[in-house]
Amino acid sequence: MYIVFDVGNTHMCTSILRNDGFVLETFRKSTDEKTTEDEFFTFFKSMLEVNEIQIDEIKGMMVSSVVPMVTQMLKFFAKKYFNIDIFIVDMDKHLPFVFEEGNNSKGMGPDRIIDIVQALKEYPDRNLIIFDFGTATTYEVLKKNVYIGGGIFPGIRTTFNALFGRTARIPKVDYCEIDTVLGKDTVEQIQCAIFNGYIGQVKYLIEKIKEEVGEDFFVIATGGLSKIMGEKVEEINICSSRLSIRGIYTLYKMNEKINK
Repeated sequence: MYIVFDVGNTHMCTSILRNDGFVLETFRKSTDEKTTEDEFFTFFKSMLEVNEIQIDEIKGMMVSSVVPMVTQMLKFFAKKYFNIDIFIVDMDKHLPFVFEEGNNSKGMGPDRIIDIVQALKEYPDRNLIIFDFGTATTYEVLKKNVYIGGGIFPGIRTTFNALFGRTARIPKVDYCEIDTVLGKDTVEQIQCAIFNGYIGQVKYLIEKIKEEVGEDFFVIATGGLSKIMGEKVEEINICSSRLSIRGIYTLYKMNEKINK
């Protein structure tokens, strides 16, 4: 068995994988920078017990994290309780893609790296646009295995929260899927404008990427809102909610072979 941690700004996903990389189960908890390795072990142990997994069945651990404090905690956790040096996704690892001249690869987040790694494995020899809908929404654009650029903008829930936080009289409004663009009251007007505006933004970006590059692309969506966006944005070819988890494992195995 392998344990994979995918740590985002809002949620942390812990997945149990078979030796062949098949995802058996995934648990989500809120990301908390103050969690200690000992506190996390309590959660982790209960997760193993529910799935009837023995500690000695674990062959390796790997993490993709955009929260440095949680990365450090997981390093201590893996070493203290399992005597395992955890595999950490970063730009120092061997990667299956290169950057087009003019792109600055420094600081590319591990969440973006693993999306690209898995997309290239599943859809080789294709031009790709990869959207990851999370706290922030990112998109990566590749011509075959060459990274030519991308973008970052606020996630849809982040947009809702920002509007409430920066205005005095607008109420806090929950995210809602709403088809009409003509809201009948303040709450509905916020919901319909942000939701439908977000869909329009994604559609426009895909259109402009294709126009700017002058080629066709296969469009992949992942992340929390990928299913909804896939239903609303016909330009998205496929939704893959576990792209990131599989990408961590793929990168781990790729580097394991090289380092042997």
